[in-house]
Amino acid sequence: MGVYAADAVARDLERRYGHRVIELERYAKANKVWQTKVKRMRLPDLLCVDCGRRFESKGKTKLEAKLSDSTVPGRTWRDGGMRPDDLFVFARVDMKADPVRVSNLVYVTRRSLEDAVSSSREGKRKAVSEGAEMDRVWPMWAPDYAGEVVAVDEERKKIRVTKGAGTYLYPNGSRWGAFHTLPAGTAFEAGQPVASCFRVAESVGCAGEGSWDWRADLLSGDEDVRFPAVKAARFLGTRTVEDVLLGIAQDEGNDWRLRLEAHASLAATRPASVAALLSFASGAASAPEVRMEAVFSLSEIDSQEAVEALSAVALGVGAATADEVRAAAAWGLGTGARTAPGRLLRLVDDPSVLVSTHAAAVLPARLPEECLGELLDWLRGDDPRRAATAAHLLAERDLVTELVDALAGASEKVRGLIVLALGDASREAVLGVVARLDAESRAGLAALWAKDDDWLRQPETDGVLDALRLQTLRF
Repeated sequence: MGVYAADAVARDLERRYGHRVIELERYAKANKVWQTKVKRMRLPDLLCVDCGRRFESKGKTKLEAKLSDSTVPGRTWRDGGMRPDDLFVFARVDMKADPVRVSNLVYVTRRSLEDAVSSSREGKRKAVSEGAEMDRVWPMWAPDYAGEVVAVDEERKKIRVTKGAGTYLYPNGSRWGAFHTLPAGTAFEAGQPVASCFRVAESVGCAGEGSWDWRADLLSGDEDVRFPAVKAARFLGTRTVEDVLLGIAQDEGNDWRLRLEAHASLAATRPASVAALLSFASGAASAPEVRMEAVFSLSEIDSQEAVEALSAVALGVGAATADEVRAAAAWGLGTGARTAPGRLLRLVDDPSVLVSTHAAAVLPARLPEECLGELLDWLRGDDPRRAATAAHLLAERDLVTELVDALAGASEKVRGLIVLALGDASREAVLGVVARLDAESRAGLAALWAKDDDWLRQPETDGVLDALRLQTLRF
């Protein structure tokens, strides 16, 4: 939900309000989960590189103004680099819709939530081992029907709206410290906030290019101020601030995340910074989270030097590198700023299952000729692992003609793998070439297709009988 919300907020900020948005929190708009947790600076999800305003998006199945809070210093709802005029954006995310639907974006400044904190409610607090966190909710009324505001009683903090053919009086505002509503006579849509204990932001638009003095922020002693400027530099031009960024990157007294990000901003035009990121990613002294963040940074750089660096990490060149870091490098070669399918295919054959599966998952849907030729060579060989990989990748892309052609010269074991893969390909694609199959292969394929006609092997029934039999015990 958070990923869909962040993407929708970024698009809304750009299209409606004129912002130029980047991810401030890396991976804010990606749902890939890694086991090595990178402890990043506590910063908002998004940043406008023109005006410098920061945005934290919060997507929930139900529209509500809810934030995580804690008694631990540095982990309260106020922390995380949000300044008074920066915006929290609350959104409703319907994960059941196809495509997923994000609606009812509500923009609220941190200052507005501060002013209304006395009206907020604390949820149940978690254990100290979990950061003593809880949810903090600011009351808001967003009816699930459309209507019009009929009247507002500010003294008694009540609001009357139309509901179908009648009206409805919302009385709960009487418990709030402040009462903000849509003006009388205003029409509203279903799910739109009509009343709240906080003031919805009136100014969301971008102040314009040049309104943020990001060069001055690069010199700040406050990392919450300096980090966004370092990150934004790659989008705003590093030529005039290269010396400043180099100073940040080379000062070992700085936090490693700040130094790494400075190199990441310089890397597009400075190959030496790519080499520095490679050192972060594969250096023997680097902690796992440092290696992962360096790999993510390399994945964002559109240069051949970055491809070479990612390839070196993925192959485990140099110091011993954890499989997940190598898998992240493979992921970058398939999803990053500059992809390299040819390098990926070598990793698909890696002995590590973690690395090989990540590489296979991000191969392009349309395989380059060099990759296709190598996969066909794997089908002609005697290595069952390579043959299974090739058959699976070709079937996934409905390249059934190539699979059928490979049957003729394949060994008995590989023939079985090819037929199995044909069973995974779409039936429509295979029907066009089924006449070219020998009788034995057609029989095998028919058996595989029979599963589609077996009502006990469908997704909703597969395994149900076994589960029910486990429940027959009775004493």
